[in-house]
Parts: sequence; C-alpha cells; structure tokens
Amino acid sequence: MVSPILIKKPKGMRFYWNVDANVGANSPNRDEDVHLIQFGYFLMSKAASQPPNLRAIFALVKPGTSCTGREDDPLVRAIRAHQANRGGTQDGHVSVVPTSAGVYPDATGGHTYMLISIINNMFDAMPQDFPRIDKHGSCPGALKGVIAEKCKL
Repeated sequence: MVSPILIKKPKGMRFYWNVDANVGANSPNRDEDVHLIQFGYFLMSKAASQPPNLRAIFALVKPGTSCTGREDDPLVRAIRAHQANRGGTQDGHVSVVPTSAGVYPDATGGHTYMLISIINNMFDAMPQDFPRIDKHGSCPGALKGVIAEKCKL
C-alpha cells in the first residue's frame, strides 16, 4: 500500500508518496503501489520536460491495470527506459525509499531513488493539488481511495 515519507531536501523536509514494496520486474507489484507508479508515468508522458522518445514509452502505461513484472509489460518497459535515461541502477524496478535521505550509494557516491523523480514529476504536474493526487481525473480508483484515506489522517 502507498504510504507517506518525508525526504530531506536542501531547504528542509518534503512530502513524498512511497511504495511499500518494489514495483516492476521481479517485484511483488501490489496494486496500489503499481497504480502510483503507473500514474506517475502517465503524467510524465504529458510533460514537456521529458524527451519525446520517453514520453512515447510512458504513454503506453495505463493507470489502474495490473503489472505482470515481465519484460514485455508496459510498466516494466517504462521503468527500464527511465533508468537508462537517468543512470544509476538498471534493475527494472522502482524501489521502496527506505530512508529520509532519498539517495542510495553507488559508484558515483550517491544516486536519487527513481521514486523521487517520479513523485517530483507528479508535483510538477499538480502543484496546486499535490499531495492530493486523487483529485486528478486519471488517478486510478484503488489509488484514489488510498490517497484520500491517507490524507484524512
């Protein structure tokens, strides 16, 4: 299930949505977690800041569907393309962000988790409503309910 997390930023803490289990290739692919990532790629498919070749791949992801975790799944393809574009780990899945640092160690000293990038794009697409991504007309139903419930707390 999707859950909130605060990530340290240069100007303080920032709210992010986190997944409870990895999403993509060889992952648990829990519905709400999958729907969060799918919704992120849906929004990124419309973002002028994304390269056209990535927008085309992201546009094949349909929010609210299941993810098989196989290489031919549109979500796995989007994750792999996103990873290839941004560098860092190339494992075919979006990882849980386990700490408030928001980065993992790698050969370059540290790399931001992919989920941070996806959620930043959600914020950019919905600056007036974020974190209430459930207010977007294309937010999948199961995710919409989880977000609305979490925002009541």
